Amino acid sequence: MNDHLCAVFTSCKSHQEPNGVEYRQAKPRPHGRNQPESAGAPTTIAEKPQSWQPVAAADMATTAAGLFGHQVDLNPGKNNRSKSKHCGHSLYKKNFHRPTFCHHCTDMLWGLFGQGYICEVCNFVTHERCLDNITTPCSTVAADRVQNPVAHAWSEAGHYRKKFCNVCRRKLDDSLAFRCELCEYYTHASCLDFVVSNCVRCANYDANRNVEKMKFTHHWREGNLPANSRCALCKKSCVTSECLASMKCEWCWTTAHTGCYKSFSSECNLGPIRDLTVPPFAISMPVPNSAVKGDVTAKGQDQSISSIESPTEVKGKEDGSEDGQLLRIYDGKTSVRRKSSHTISVSKDATAVQVVEAAMRALHLSDNPNLYYLAETSENESEGQERRIGDVEQAGQLSKQLGVKIPSLILRYQETKAKKGLIKVYPGAMKVPVEYVTVSITSYISVKEIIEMALHKFGLEDEDPDMISLLELIIEHDIHEREMDRDECPWPQLIKARRNSLLQMKQTRYQLKRADEKKPVNAAQMFVGNLPINLSEFKYKHIIRHLLEEAGCPLFTSVGKVYVQYGAAIVAFEDHDAAIQAYHVLKDATYEDKPVNCIFIPEIHIEFLRPDATPLLLFINVKSGGCQGIEVFDILSKMVNPYQVFNLCQGGPLPGLHAFSQLQEYRILICGGDGTVGWVLQCLDDVGQESVCSNPAIAILPLGTGNDLSRVLKWGGGYQQGDELYSILQAIVDSEEVKLDRWTVIFETDQSKLMECDNKSNSSNSSSGNEDMPNMFVMNNYFSIGIDADLCLGFHMAREEKPEKFNSRLHNKGVYFRLGMRKLGRRTSCKELQKELRVEVDGRPIEIPSIEGMLILNISSWGSGADPWGVDNQDTTFKKCRHDDGLLELVGLTGVVHLGQIQSGLRTGIRLGQGANVRVWLNTDMPVQVDGEPWMQLAGQVVVCRSALQATMLKKSKSKIKRRNTEPALNSNDGQTSPRREQARLVAMKSDEGGQV
Repeated sequence: MNDHLCAVFTSCKSHQEPNGVEYRQAKPRPHGRNQPESAGAPTTIAEKPQSWQPVAAADMATTAAGLFGHQVDLNPGKNNRSKSKHCGHSLYKKNFHRPTFCHHCTDMLWGLFGQGYICEVCNFVTHERCLDNITTPCSTVAADRVQNPVAHAWSEAGHYRKKFCNVCRRKLDDSLAFRCELCEYYTHASCLDFVVSNCVRCANYDANRNVEKMKFTHHWREGNLPANSRCALCKKSCVTSECLASMKCEWCWTTAHTGCYKSFSSECNLGPIRDLTVPPFAISMPVPNSAVKGDVTAKGQDQSISSIESPTEVKGKEDGSEDGQLLRIYDGKTSVRRKSSHTISVSKDATAVQVVEAAMRALHLSDNPNLYYLAETSENESEGQERRIGDVEQAGQLSKQLGVKIPSLILRYQETKAKKGLIKVYPGAMKVPVEYVTVSITSYISVKEIIEMALHKFGLEDEDPDMISLLELIIEHDIHEREMDRDECPWPQLIKARRNSLLQMKQTRYQLKRADEKKPVNAAQMFVGNLPINLSEFKYKHIIRHLLEEAGCPLFTSVGKVYVQYGAAIVAFEDHDAAIQAYHVLKDATYEDKPVNCIFIPEIHIEFLRPDATPLLLFINVKSGGCQGIEVFDILSKMVNPYQVFNLCQGGPLPGLHAFSQLQEYRILICGGDGTVGWVLQCLDDVGQESVCSNPAIAILPLGTGNDLSRVLKWGGGYQQGDELYSILQAIVDSEEVKLDRWTVIFETDQSKLMECDNKSNSSNSSSGNEDMPNMFVMNNYFSIGIDADLCLGFHMAREEKPEKFNSRLHNKGVYFRLGMRKLGRRTSCKELQKELRVEVDGRPIEIPSIEGMLILNISSWGSGADPWGVDNQDTTFKKCRHDDGLLELVGLTGVVHLGQIQSGLRTGIRLGQGANVRVWLNTDMPVQVDGEPWMQLAGQVVVCRSALQATMLKKSKSKIKRRNTEPALNSNDGQTSPRREQARLVAMKSDEGGQV
């Protein structure tokens, strides 16, 4: 018999603990498993025998089945002291044979034998000295402690290294796992049914609240802390890579030891970046995130996700052991229908009672095992057709009787003992000193009687029971809420639910609600875009109605703002269920062979914001440069309110600008390249004038290839994986406002060239009468003609041909280098460019030497940080290149070699001129580019003049930023932000006045 499967139930010695609970411990084995098993590994009966259960020294009280699957003591004076004192953990002493760490204090367990205790359900490990200080609840009772459950928004199944499961506390490693996109909650696919629905509530607006008396509390999450995290109380390191331990507030990012975080005040002030964060009580979003993401279990009805296992786990189970028996456990008829099972491992001579105990641990049920039994699975769903496993049958006999290697069994409850039970009733919004009360019910107890008994136990005898209703909440992967009729009797419904699934009964709870508690009246706002542009408001309304009617979906209540220049409209739904249904229809719809963009938009209530707050609107282009936007989006969504973060691939900048359109003042962080910055600025030009704040200050997180504007504003040359994004947000708080000149580039093509082009083209979508209209673009960084634009055009065409290869900033620069090398020694179309163009600056013609390219600069950075204008203190003819002086700089390029020399800093470009208005005549077709967007321009005239709009940018301050988590983020410094922002405005005004020409 192998060591890890041998049963040693007979030789036990008792150990009396100081708290009066007797722990029975098996004799130590010479060899055995020394660490909690990997995710999905079978539970071994020999390691967790029944004799190790904590047994009260006094006589056990009479018990009955409770609603949530836990042991219910009908005598409140004699409860199980071990589980109440140790947060529901079923602890037993264990010999660990490899380095193991305490999940409470993160210190290593020392000793030769019996170094510590481990929970036989959730694998919580602790020192003996830490037993009385445990604050982390077991997974069997953790859901009961959540007052207001919030469903998680799960990502697609994937692999997450160096993370721990928040359910079984084991490493994820190569196992298939899920991650909540809003909070740091991770779970194995096999643990998904046991997660605690305690996600962050990102939108919690209530119009009846008093703003002055309102308090915002911490939202603590255990484990998976950022690197270098320190406890805000004792200042010691609290991060560990050995186990799931320590706590972090999801809002203020305060980190602390598990034993320290209880010392903090419950009030949270959102931390150092509170001025940038929109608090949840100031946002209304009627449609929850989980409804938009969808149910993960619905993505694979044929094969349940919880049955997916990694290859190593499957191999380990198939190899098994000569003396071990694998069993597949189902939780009622529902799991059989979904083919969702949990595999356990027991010794072949294990009795049916021992198998029941192992099955209950696998399903995270903490109850009296005598109330349960096992039955063979049957294709017939009738419970009467199932064969009950006898108490004397052994696990090894089942495989022979059924003729299968891994027998399939169903865990059942003995219904003959279910004449009455206890349910937990939660107070909801009522102010009471307890989390919940238990109410004893039978098949004849109605909802009205339950309300009366619950009010009495809460001490709310003054409340009128007729003005109170009872809500039924089923907490699965989503939360389903239903108001019950006063004549309903819940107990028969619970018994029926228990026959389908023991977990379903455990996940059902009841909550009181006052009749005067009105449901949110805020309509769900949906952005619908990518429709034809420049149509009437009635036409957009008709298009959206037609798409919904085709699918038989409920219609919207009203149409709000319409953006005709972008082909988008905002529609509102009073019925939130109808809004969810419409969303799933429109996100897959197409119109005129173009996919429709659809996204829910939050509503920000400015009366709940602090007067000196400047919330941050975040735009992220996930396709910029090295495609690092997905990682940045995930991290930033957890640092601020996720409803402040917008993916530009889902509707562009318009949804975010509409959501922030009523704010008096806010800031923008653009995560992308120079092209992304121009995209957002262009959208601000079009719709910003209709907003309360028409010119918000903009910061940049560089994700592109060149990132020249970001370099000028001191935000760096490019984001690298592992960069501290939290310090960047802190830098935005302390940044100074500067102005950025913007320029209009007008292209007027010669009529002869235009007619010649039209004769060669068979295009059918060109608008008649628009041939003589000039093309207009807005330039923020630079405009180039010739060799530089030719290289940029080659890169652009290569990326459009094979976009999947351009996923790295280094690779992108390598493509530029190869294109430049190909131009060496070859005569290009840009040779002797001075013969093909004529230039005027401020109405004066300039002499052009022999060049192959020309740059017109607005900023002092070009080509990933090079300075072609240069710094020459001896040259008194021209001024220094600035982005706010109202002047453009003209620079000549002699060829590819000259480009390389400028990039390496060996040379500068040829200074041609400096002025506020530039006019260029092109005698032939030439490659041109505006802010990195290249094309072949027909012969004609190009005019560059200053735009009437000037952008307000944020320049990173040189002041040193404090490292996160080294100091507690609990002390408020209200009133200091406004003077700092006012000082930044004065600096910007002086800079603007000094740069006027």
